Amino acid sequence: MTFSTLAHDMAKTIQQSSLPKLIGFKLRRAHSAALRDIDASLAELQLTTAMHGALEVLDANEFVAQGALGQVLGLSRSAMVPIIEKLQQRGLVARERTSEDRRTVLLRITPAGRRQLVELRRLVAAHEARLHKALEGVDLDGFMKALDRLIRLG
Repeated sequence: MTFSTLAHDMAKTIQQSSLPKLIGFKLRRAHSAALRDIDASLAELQLTTAMHGALEVLDANEFVAQGALGQVLGLSRSAMVPIIEKLQQRGLVARERTSEDRRTVLLRITPAGRRQLVELRRLVAAHEARLHKALEGVDLDGFMKALDRLIRLG
């Protein structure tokens, strides 16, 4: 028996105390499962969910300041820098400095970024369909409103 098989078998019998009754625990587990699903799809394109989010926001706006993009996506400046660098290296995003304040970096999606977004949206739509299937019978409007209230906590 391999270590991973042993660990998998043992995990089935471990007592979890009060964890399964905690909203935060369930949210983290659900988030992890949803992330594993979408990450597997986006890996085909060597992209991440944060990169997808950045391209979506940039597609909807002519220019976005890099700091503002991070705020919209819920990511720190230190997290945004490598994401934008990778997107720029692949020709999906362009950076421009403003003449008024050289510290401000404006971002825009490139034509290549828009083409990549078409494929990304196909993969995300398939992921969303899997989530909808998993949530069959759930009031999705109410669920989304509840998630929005939780998001506002932080």
